[in-house]
Amino acid sequence: MFKNHDNESNNLGANLLNVISQKQINSILYSDPFLKAGFISKLVNETKTEILYIDLDLLYSGYVTSGTLVRQENLTLYQPTEDTIEDMLTEILVKASISQVLVIIDSINGLFNTLNYKKQAGKAVASIVMLLASTIRQTNSSLVLASMARYKKEEGWILSPTGKRLIETKNSKKILLEYGKEGIVVSPLDGSGKFLLPASSILL
Repeated sequence: MFKNHDNESNNLGANLLNVISQKQINSILYSDPFLKAGFISKLVNETKTEILYIDLDLLYSGYVTSGTLVRQENLTLYQPTEDTIEDMLTEILVKASISQVLVIIDSINGLFNTLNYKKQAGKAVASIVMLLASTIRQTNSSLVLASMARYKKEEGWILSPTGKRLIETKNSKKILLEYGKEGIVVSPLDGSGKFLLPASSILL
C-alpha cells in the first residue's frame, strides 16, 4: 500500500508526535488496517522513549518478521494469547508506572476477540483501558488505542465489524485516519487541525 522510501521527510515526525497527547487515551480510528499500519510504523520510528506494543492483529509483527520494518531497539513487542495476556498486561502496567513510555494497543477489536472467553468481555476491555489510562498519568506517558471503526449518526463511533461501542471518556482524544491523494490524512476530531502524512515519509 505504501512504498518504501529513504525516510526523506523526517521533519514531519514532530507533527506526528505532537498529535499524540500525554496522559490521554489517543483513539486512532481507521477503516482500513493499512492506514493504521502506516501511521503506527511512522509513530514507532519517531518515538525515542520506550514503546510497549501489544500487537493483537499481528499486522505490525508480520512486517517486522518479514524484514519490511526494522525492529526498533526501544520497542518491546507483545503478542498475547488468552493464556498470556494477563501476565503481559501486568508487566506493561508495572513498566508504565515507573517510567515514561508509549503504550500501543493494536487493536481494541483484537482485544475484544482475545478476551472473548470472558463472560463480560466488554467490561474487561474497558477496565484494562481505564487502568492503563490511570497508570500513564503518573509518568507523563502516552496511550494509543487503534480501532477499526465507523461513524453512525444515531450511535456515534462504533467498532467495525462487531458494532460494539467505542470506549470514550472525557480523557480521550479521537484521531481519524483517511486516505489522501499523497498519503494519510490525519484528522484530530477535537478540531485542532488535520495534516498530511506523505507517502514518502511512511516506512511501508
